[in-house]
Amino acid sequence: MVYHVIYDGNWNLCVTLVQLLEKLDQGKIFTYTPMQDEQTLTKWGITAQDCEMGMILIDGNASEKRWQASDAAE
Repeated sequence: MVYHVIYDGNWNLCVTLVQLLEKLDQGKIFTYTPMQDEQTLTKWGITAQDCEMGMILIDGNASEKRWQASDAAE
């Protein structure tokens, strides 16, 4: 099971959350991509408008399953 976390690399709260997840997860479940990585976002069909709504979590086994904002954080 793999999940991709798309976060705002310019917002300290998101960066801190990702750092905490990295320590807890140790690369087992989550990968992390900042919203500023337009090439990767394009690969997943994520637009700048999508990013305006907050953090995005993508199910790596079924990329159509996505959660955003507080749902992604939970």
